[in-house]
Amino acid sequence: MKLLRNNFQLLMKNLVVGVLIVFSFASCKKDKDTSPSIPIEGVYTGKYGLDNDTPDTDQKYNIKAGGIFQEIGVNSGAVVGEGTWQLNGNNFTATYTIVWAPFSKYSVSATFDPATGKLTGTWGYDNSPSDGGKIDMTRL
Repeated sequence: MKLLRNNFQLLMKNLVVGVLIVFSFASCKKDKDTSPSIPIEGVYTGKYGLDNDTPDTDQKYNIKAGGIFQEIGVNSGAVVGEGTWQLNGNNFTATYTIVWAPFSKYSVSATFDPATGKLTGTWGYDNSPSDGGKIDMTRL
């Protein structure tokens, strides 16, 4: 009888230890995000299109810290337009004005993907970021 009771106590101790081990491993956080996160600031190259056409014309942006947005000449590298930008979550918006006459104003609205460094969205005239066409830009 004593042997049976000792075996039962040993079995219960092993069972309790096993349950504690299972719960300690189950409580460990294993869902750590390891995907790369590219900052929004930087130089972007890509294409823009008119209306609903697929973007097919080269364009370059410089998104700078402090909310400064620039359109850069694709071949010259010179600043051709300058304004401001904002990022709310993954929603990117910018407005800028061409630096020479007739000083046309443009707006951009895009989704920023921090894993790939892509901006995908629309552009437009004045304060309407959707009446011009589409953009597809990638951070260098």
